[in-house]
This record gives sequence, structure tokens and C-alpha cells, in this order.
Amino acid sequence: MALLDQQQLRTYEEQGYLLIPGLLSRDDLAPVEQTIVKAVDRVARGLYAEGRVGELFEDQPLSRRLVELHRMHPRESMSWNREVFSEAVYDLCVQPAVLDVAELLLGSGEITMNGDYWVRPKLPQEQLTTLPWHQDSDYYGAQTEPLHILSLWIPLVDVDERNGCMQFISGSHKWGLLPNKRQGDHLVPVEDVEARGRVETLAMKAGDAVAFRNLTFHRSLMNNSDGIRWSIDLRYSVTGTPLDWLAKMGLLGFVARSRHRPESVDSWQAWRAGRHAWEKEQA
Repeated sequence: MALLDQQQLRTYEEQGYLLIPGLLSRDDLAPVEQTIVKAVDRVARGLYAEGRVGELFEDQPLSRRLVELHRMHPRESMSWNREVFSEAVYDLCVQPAVLDVAELLLGSGEITMNGDYWVRPKLPQEQLTTLPWHQDSDYYGAQTEPLHILSLWIPLVDVDERNGCMQFISGSHKWGLLPNKRQGDHLVPVEDVEARGRVETLAMKAGDAVAFRNLTFHRSLMNNSDGIRWSIDLRYSVTGTPLDWLAKMGLLGFVARSRHRPESVDSWQAWRAGRHAWEKEQA
């Protein structure tokens, strides 16, 4: 549990975010990457079956295949959840290093994985995935303003300003939930938040993580490279935190760690059964 020192914990409290170099290894990420490869192949075969593409582009690497598949048919969804629902994602969510970070930053050994993890393929020059400044609670709802919801954003490739890394405004989690307005598919602050705080740009290596709070302003830049910027973000809260907005969407999470009641931790089979039960109810 000595993964983070006291200075790092203070930095998280002061800035509202914390860069954690080398949290996960390539071996840790490999099963999720294989799940993504299979998901991309399903996209290819679906588009081919619909007659929207004339080939499967099976010779293309993961860094390019979606680019070729969507060259004539722009994507409508910016990120994947159900598309990559798998034991590999479960295993990543319960990685001891990941849960140790969550426990230290949440200040509790009773941890729920919230269910709204997202795999994000950011395609080159794609406006859809170039996210403007926002607080996650803009989307969760005003009832989440007093809550502590922890996000861990993990790039699956090295990221910098060229291929669309993340930016944060230090200390912005202390401003409360600011008024927002709709701008296309996004919610953006009414005021100029850059004029109010210091913008930090985070270049990261694959397997690094940045942890941040639901009120911390952040955005991602345009991908101006030739390849896809792949990433995954995971979310955690203290068990018992109300997550009604996620339950309504079927983004059911699971108890990932419990120091007081270890028997309450959900297995992959239990998580899968809960999600499948919700889907049957909606059918």
C-alpha cells in the first residue's frame, strides 16, 4: 500500500489530479488490447455485412484499422463500454496496483468499480473525440457535486500533444460545479475556465495513469498523428455512494475491494450475471 507517498496524496488533494508513472506494465494491458482487437474485428465484419465497406482491412494494425473502416462512414459513438465488456476488463479493474491507488485516494478500503469504464479510440483529426473543457459531474448530474468519484485514465499507447493527450486545470475541483451549456454533443463551461486557472498538459507513456476527481476540469486535444490514440478510463467510488444515473443506463459496477467484508467482493461471473440480468429486463 506504499504505492503513493504523502507528497503525492497532497498533490492530488491540491491539484485535483495526479500523474502516476508506470502504474501498469505492457503485460497488464495486453489482455485488454486483445479484447480491443476482437472488438475492432466485429466492427469490420458488421460494416462489411451491411455493405458499407468493401473489405475487412485485416492486414491493418490496431493503430490504423478503424481509420480505414471509417474513412467513408464517420463514427457515431466516441467510446466503447459494452463493446469490450469482458473478463479482461474486469481483471484490469481489480489489478492490485489499481485498487491500491483507489484505496489511497478515496481514503477507504471499501471500493466499488462504478461500471462506466470506457475504451476510447481517438482517430486522427476526429472532432468527435476532441473533448472540450468539462467536469465529469456535468454529465453525472448536480447531485454528484458533493461526491468523490475517482477516474483513472490510462493510455494504451504513448501520448503527447501531437496525438491528443489530456490537459487539466490545477485546483479546479475546488470551484464547485460550474454552470455549463450544450455545445453540439458536449457540455462546456459558460465561463472561460482557462482564464481562472493554470493549464497543465500531460504527456504520458502507455501504462501510466492520471487520477482525477469528478469536479476537476479536463479536456483532450485533437489527434494530429497518423495513428489511433487508444486509452481506457476506469472509475471508482466508496461502496455505498449513490450511482443511480449509471444503474438507469445498465452500466452496473461491482464491489472491487472490501477490507471489512472480503466475501462481498464480486467475481467476474457475478458482474457478468448482473449486467446480463439488466439487459434481459430491457428486452
